[in-house]
Amino acid sequence: MTKHDDSWGVLQSQQDEDQARASAVSDPAGYHANIAARELHWFNASASQWLSRCEGAWRGWHSQSGRQSEADTDWAPWSTPLDDTAAPFYRWFADGRTNACFNLLDRHVLSGGGKQQALVFEGDRWDPSKNSGRGGPVFEQRLNYRELLIEVALRARVLDRLGLSCGDRIALNLPNILEQIYYILAAQRLGVIYTPVFGGFSAKTLSDRIHDAGAKVVITADGGYRNAEVVPYKSAYVDPALDNYVPRPAALKALSETLHARLPAEVATRLEAQVADAVAGEITLERADVMRELGLALERERDTAPEIIAELRTTVASELANVGHAVEHVVVVRYTGNDIVEHGRDSWSHQIISELEAKALADAGVADRASLDSLDDTALWQAVGAHIPAVPVEANWPLFIIYTSGSTGKPKGVVHTHGGWLSGITHTMRTVFNGNQDDCLYVIGDPGWITGQSYLIAAPLAFGMSTVVAEGSPLFPHAGRFASIIERNQVTLFKAGSTFLKAVMTDPASTQEMSRYDMSTLKVGTFCAEPVSPTVQKFAMENICSHYINSYWATEHGGIVFSCPWGDFKPLEADAKTWPLPWVQAEVRIVETVGDDGAVSQWREAQAGEKGELVITQPYPYLARTLWGDGDMLGQAHWQGDIERFGEVYFRRWAGELTY
Repeated sequence: MTKHDDSWGVLQSQQDEDQARASAVSDPAGYHANIAARELHWFNASASQWLSRCEGAWRGWHSQSGRQSEADTDWAPWSTPLDDTAAPFYRWFADGRTNACFNLLDRHVLSGGGKQQALVFEGDRWDPSKNSGRGGPVFEQRLNYRELLIEVALRARVLDRLGLSCGDRIALNLPNILEQIYYILAAQRLGVIYTPVFGGFSAKTLSDRIHDAGAKVVITADGGYRNAEVVPYKSAYVDPALDNYVPRPAALKALSETLHARLPAEVATRLEAQVADAVAGEITLERADVMRELGLALERERDTAPEIIAELRTTVASELANVGHAVEHVVVVRYTGNDIVEHGRDSWSHQIISELEAKALADAGVADRASLDSLDDTALWQAVGAHIPAVPVEANWPLFIIYTSGSTGKPKGVVHTHGGWLSGITHTMRTVFNGNQDDCLYVIGDPGWITGQSYLIAAPLAFGMSTVVAEGSPLFPHAGRFASIIERNQVTLFKAGSTFLKAVMTDPASTQEMSRYDMSTLKVGTFCAEPVSPTVQKFAMENICSHYINSYWATEHGGIVFSCPWGDFKPLEADAKTWPLPWVQAEVRIVETVGDDGAVSQWREAQAGEKGELVITQPYPYLARTLWGDGDMLGQAHWQGDIERFGEVYFRRWAGELTY
């Protein structure tokens, strides 16, 4: 496996934390450059190498042969560790090139760790007779890093077959199954930007996100399981999202062209404006929404003949029927065997893979999978990884778009990146969890949420450990399921929200079911994503893991920003307390005066016991890079996404300074 220094990044004392914080404050660029150089492999284009700094030297592999390779000690992957000239569009590790998939997969195989367990999958359905009557999943599967690389390379070939390349976007609407992980990593490999959409969201929400991201391809499944019942993903979500809803700009364009072709310009412009104003807050909408607003507008037009109005309604409806999404393909994963209605845009994932696998084996120079499995790690990488290589992208290249709806207005497409985001969340595995490659992490989460992207998938795989992927509810058929997963898989690291644990804690039957299983392998448990009460933390510390800590972060933060670091020097008690990590400079502020522009002009720091607004005063690499926008200009030197909205929403609360 990729070599890790077991002590680096782990804080052993308050002095260690103070020194780390002092370094992060005095030289944030240098501090984070050291982390990024050691946590990730970076591409050296001049010598075709993937390199990471280890024991003072740049070491890695040749990008084509996979042979071990080194570079001069003075080589630098980036032009500058932090370019803040366009703040708040902070470019971390500017002009450095890397790839998330290479760091999650290839480097572990190349370093000889291909047989290390990578993924443990458990389906939703439960068989109570398994494990001597203690129960277990009907279906489970384990993959090592070699096997995962093979599967991901095949899905990358699928995306390539569909015409996708670096910078294109896809949307995923899938249950929490292995195929979602495969396609996510395949997109990463090609520099394709993905947006994962949680399976519980409505067809309208899915439609909005598909259009906002500019997705060319949607990947879904015939169905998934939830509480042992089939959820028909394609027919319940994807088909309605693409068929029943249309992008607002396209609908309004069709309306405008029809009105101006049949009415005087003044009347057409007036009607067009009234409809546009009525649907201004929508990203996508039903065709009936346009027809309804057009009808209301036409009622105000006293001088237009009824027969013209009737003909106009018919023509607009006909034109709207031809309006749709720009999605070119829908890839359907066969999982439940549920019947679907097939459209011209649809392709079965397994059928494409079957066609491409023969080509992949021929490229590898082997007859079958068994022959491929017989190769050593380096030879397997040469046979698989080198034929559909990880594309080196600039460190600030968008990796994925994850939407946070907020309280009002247009959903915000938060952009995280290949470089800063991945190096930062990987480093939290050391500081918070004291992680090592023998650990097994179980996150109760979904890839449609940031906790799934950061800690279910990316951080554990980048670190080279194994991660549990569990479909369905952790409380089905009873609360013993999550505890059984911990027991059977010897889980050492556990991450779950407080709402989940509160549901267990307040139900005596659930508490009893949980207690039947041995969770003594856990060394760290942590909350995520929700406010935590001392009562819930006390329950977790007494019943699940004595080192059960409170970690705080949100979608925009990218990863854990507040936590109790490993090292036993913080007073860990059931008090829901949490502390900023050394590289997170934060204050709690009390607003005193707000200016006419809405910005806070006067404030003070909160005293102990006061509640105020949490403010992060310095950027760090895994903070959101921007909000998604201006997708047609992606790849241009000046692309910054929707930087105006990003700055307005997150950085202009406090007058005269850029703070988050």
